Amino acid sequence: MRANLLLCSAFWLCASFFLHAQQLDAPANFSVPPATREAIRNLIGETMLNGKSYDYARELADGIGPRLTGSANYVRAVTWAQEQFRALGMDVHTENWTIAATWEPDIPAVGHIVTPVDHTLHIYAAGWSPSTRQGGVNGKVIYIPSLDLPALDAQRAELAGAIALVDDATLAKSPTTDKLFSGLEHLRSLSVVAILLPGGPNGTEELDCYSYTGAIDLVPEAEVGEEDVLLMRRLLQHGPVTVEFTLKNRIHKDVQISNVVAEIRGTELYQEVVLVGAHLDSWQPGTGAQDNGTGVASLLETARAIQALHRPPKRTIRFVLFGGEEEGMLGSTAYARQHRADIDKIDAVLITDSGSEPAKGWYVMGRESEREPLAAISPLLAGIGADGVSLDTQYIFESDHIGFEILGVPSLVLWTGMDKYMSLHHKASDTFDSIIPKDLAQGTSVIAVAAYALADSSHSFAPHLSPEEVDSMFRQSGHFDEYEYLKKVGALP
Repeated sequence: MRANLLLCSAFWLCASFFLHAQQLDAPANFSVPPATREAIRNLIGETMLNGKSYDYARELADGIGPRLTGSANYVRAVTWAQEQFRALGMDVHTENWTIAATWEPDIPAVGHIVTPVDHTLHIYAAGWSPSTRQGGVNGKVIYIPSLDLPALDAQRAELAGAIALVDDATLAKSPTTDKLFSGLEHLRSLSVVAILLPGGPNGTEELDCYSYTGAIDLVPEAEVGEEDVLLMRRLLQHGPVTVEFTLKNRIHKDVQISNVVAEIRGTELYQEVVLVGAHLDSWQPGTGAQDNGTGVASLLETARAIQALHRPPKRTIRFVLFGGEEEGMLGSTAYARQHRADIDKIDAVLITDSGSEPAKGWYVMGRESEREPLAAISPLLAGIGADGVSLDTQYIFESDHIGFEILGVPSLVLWTGMDKYMSLHHKASDTFDSIIPKDLAQGTSVIAVAAYALADSSHSFAPHLSPEEVDSMFRQSGHFDEYEYLKKVGALP
């Protein structure tokens, strides 16, 4: 504990120095005045030395646990989040949207290779898979080397009545969202009785959902441990392989899901909004500590620390905890649709969804117009090692910013290291013990500083993009095909 306090103190002293450093070149109309800088210095000290982000993360992960969208635990998390905001003296409410279906395993999946050997599988129901029929499914295994549509059509005859096996090599040939999802959609239409998808090494589960609709898949789908997949591939080289398995899942159609919304009302420009968002839902193998309990904790601590300043910013800061992110950013997309009429009043959106490794700065998803005004904020973050700006678009469709990006709203995503996050992502090991307090506090400080600086500026952060400029942005990012696919399937506002 003492070592952590000393390190936090060093961060604070270093941050204090950089708060008085010369600003980098920035647009003339965006700056951070002295009074705002003084408030930000207090914010850094509050979040780093007196913060509650670690406590919030523990209460959510250990006290509530995994939070599948629409599950009993998710409903408990909604109530808990509202209680935290109310304890801070903030007005809070929920805004509802409808998911096509909720899903939760009823009992653990079971399955085994029947021939040519009897081998028990490490098997798990894939997210939003239907249950198998009474007695399970049984069929020959057909390996899928590629999800390209012509390649799938070439296997049409042998796939009828079979269990399709997809592995990492299959997916490596279809890495983009449009090719992956359209390929799986086509595979489901080829009269297969089930699909086996690759899980993690050592028989581990690495849960995911392979659609953006929240609807139950057409055929039963399961994840199988990496070693089991490799065994089936070897056996298939010498002859036929048959498998049987049983999935039993609890499914409810057309369910109302709540987003949690709270505000710190602005002073001079209160009708303009800086939105800070994180997703409240998680997968169930672990307790969703990194994905996205740390994001929720940082958001709550940002609200607490700004409230503790007793100096509201010029703009309103709106904190939103979204549901349905894991099923395709459904809650944030629903929010963007519901608020379409006043979307121009959202000055900026800040999203945190990448765990609690030390923050490096912000992703701007290729938007040069956002990088320039961030130069005014960078000196405020340099002392805590987070003054970086990344134009990388690798994660452009991976979190809750995308529903706002589509509508042209300036959006930032917290940029952190990802090594730990990816090793825990959607696995049973995503638990509270993986969180390092000082790292979580540092990332929280980055969010609080950026949110307050943007909200307290006399000028807007960056221009909203027109629909034509949004199209151009996705073309330049190299993700235009994915963008067009998601528009076609109705997954965007």
